[in-house]
Amino acid sequence: MFNFFNKNSKIKDIAHGLFTKIVSQARQPEFYETWEVADTLDGRFDLIILHVSLVVDRLEALLQDENMTHNKNTVMLIRYLQEVLFDNMDMSLREMGVGDMSVGKKVKIMAEAYYGRKKTYQEIIRSDDMSPDFKNAFKGALLRNIYKDQKPGDRALDDFISYVIRQIDGLANQSYEGFMSENIVFTEVK
Repeated sequence: MFNFFNKNSKIKDIAHGLFTKIVSQARQPEFYETWEVADTLDGRFDLIILHVSLVVDRLEALLQDENMTHNKNTVMLIRYLQEVLFDNMDMSLREMGVGDMSVGKKVKIMAEAYYGRKKTYQEIIRSDDMSPDFKNAFKGALLRNIYKDQKPGDRALDDFISYVIRQIDGLANQSYEGFMSENIVFTEVK
């Protein structure tokens, strides 16, 4: 029984470590300075959601591998990674001075945004089609979810789509063991 709690604690720690790396990647200045993402609470939130969605999609793809013997740990890692995301949202809102009575409602709205965007990104990724249609689908998703009312320059948007494709490819090469050792590698933002 104690081993179970120890294992859960270890996986929670791994989820925290992965989330820290995800946030660090999402805070790279190039997103805001070069690719014209709004350097606002919403812009940062949307970039974190994009990166968490890409990582969770990779972890869920690992679950589809019939040779995978670590499915239970992977499911727990996905769950804890999402819990860390929601806990971080809660903490951020409280630090900004949002009252206790409305934090839960705001986190619920943010969680719905996460799950909606995650579903959209996964549907595009799993279409298994890196053709122009794939790029157009991701272009639409980024315009809707990241840029909202802004219209970035074509070059910025094309570079961002290229970055997302490189992330998908890079994450596809990462193993269960890599994730469990907090060794997540994102491609360079350029």
